[in-house]
Amino acid sequence: MSTPTESPAGAPDRDPVQEAREHLEQALAALDRLRDVLPASSRTPPPKAGGGESA
Repeated sequence: MSTPTESPAGAPDRDPVQEAREHLEQALAALDRLRDVLPASSRTPPPKAGGGESA
């Protein structure tokens, strides 16, 4: 069993919240690049499916 200070990545001083934030920022940047690459016609929102969350 490992101690709470050990990290599988070998960086025990890394904040897991900061790591998650960095991953999300990278994903957002990738989505922005896709928006630039995809044609404007594909930017229409997907059709509403039944059972989604209500506003």
